[in-house]
Amino acid sequence: MLMKHPDVNVKYQGALNYYNNKDYKKALQLFEDIQGAFRGTDQAQDITYYLANCYVQRKDYESAIHYLELYTETYIRGKYLEECHYMLAYCHYKQSPHYELDQTSTVKAVTQLNYCLTMYPSNEKAADAKIMLDEMNDKLAKRELANAKLYYNLGMYMGNNYRAAVVTSMNAMNDFPDCQYKEDFAFIIVKAKYKETLNSVSKKMYERSEDAWDECYYFLNEFPNTTHRKEVEKMAAHLDKINKANIDNINNN
Repeated sequence: MLMKHPDVNVKYQGALNYYNNKDYKKALQLFEDIQGAFRGTDQAQDITYYLANCYVQRKDYESAIHYLELYTETYIRGKYLEECHYMLAYCHYKQSPHYELDQTSTVKAVTQLNYCLTMYPSNEKAADAKIMLDEMNDKLAKRELANAKLYYNLGMYMGNNYRAAVVTSMNAMNDFPDCQYKEDFAFIIVKAKYKETLNSVSKKMYERSEDAWDECYYFLNEFPNTTHRKEVEKMAAHLDKINKANIDNINNN
């Protein structure tokens, strides 16, 4: 009956009643219907906030993001600004897909979570935001690990994918220094540099073999309890032989 009522103020009060009683579906219908009538009024800010929160409560995060962005861009000194920024971070977090899929939402979540923690560090939701941020960064690191592994497995197919595996791994270690995959990235770098050496032309082999050998011993020092020790030691020994053979060739020539 309220949807057909001619008085928008009556509809507004009805929407508030539904909202306060957590009937977010009916509240949404009324707020959506009357928002245009209240544009430019004191109630406009409240309606935008209520719409955003209704969508959050109904787990329609895409629609919630629309209203939260509208609020944060329109009411830069709004009374719900801090809460809306945290809700916006939460919505992007909930939109974040499996690590193998496009991570646009994950990156947006990281950006928004960092903003909240920087601007509102004392907010009661800050502790949860830190947990969500760690989870998002872990997902992005896992995505990069999958990419590095893919490059490594492609090997020399249509180019030097070992170099791409090294660059991807090094960038990920810089971007996510505290991630749980640090050893995995370091091991890919060792293997990729070793394989790159073996596939090098003679004029590049010496320089690459030295670099790969150094990488082996960096890895063993950095991860003394690694389960890959024997494999890395075997690569280092082979690289040492390559280095000595290269030095002999240089001296003989």
